[in-house]
Amino acid sequence: MRRVFEQKKKTHHYAVLEKDGKNFEVLINPDGAVNFRKGKTNDVNEALEIRGIFSDARSGDRAADLEKHFGTDNENEIAGIIIMKGEIRLTSEYRKKLQDEKRKEIINIIATNGTDPRTKLPIPVSRIELALENVHFNFDPFKSAEEQVEPLLNILRPVLPISFEEKIIEGFVPAKFAGKANGLVAKYGKIIRSEWKTDGSWSFEVRMPGGLQNEFIKEINNLTHGDVNISLR
Repeated sequence: MRRVFEQKKKTHHYAVLEKDGKNFEVLINPDGAVNFRKGKTNDVNEALEIRGIFSDARSGDRAADLEKHFGTDNENEIAGIIIMKGEIRLTSEYRKKLQDEKRKEIINIIATNGTDPRTKLPIPVSRIELALENVHFNFDPFKSAEEQVEPLLNILRPVLPISFEEKIIEGFVPAKFAGKANGLVAKYGKIIRSEWKTDGSWSFEVRMPGGLQNEFIKEINNLTHGDVNISLR
């Protein structure tokens, strides 16, 4: 067991919770711990590299008086508390991996929903990434992308004007493309008007994030080989 512990602790992924002036730590599987913290799994064993509650996970010193500090001696329950409420400490390489993934997710949200208020046009991912080079923002791998969007926008707007707005697009598709076009339109937004003509053609209005406007117009033109009437409201 000691040899296994010595091998596992080299990863230096662990969670630590300070309670009553003492540290309580668990060695974690980083992917499992992140999923446990996000609620993607409720099995704490998937989050643990090895079982056990430690006062110092790196040296293997077991924590004492668990029931006194946690009101239970159930190590799985205590491990879950430490992972959920404590600090997740990861290797710098793994933390960077998570931050890069979160950064990409947040940028995609902004690119999908954001437009330049001066031109009313979508903002490409490349412009957002360029603007990020001129500001400092700490992408938190443990917070949802959605709750980090607004704080990032507040920092970005002085260097890159961004507004979140929806677009309403009207369209008319001839019968030979109408069925496939209906599915495409529904993928991009909420259809707020749908009218099927007696000849099988289709008239519609769709509401979608402003950042998707250009991509949608390109896709529906490709689908219909340009045989579509599109107008912006």
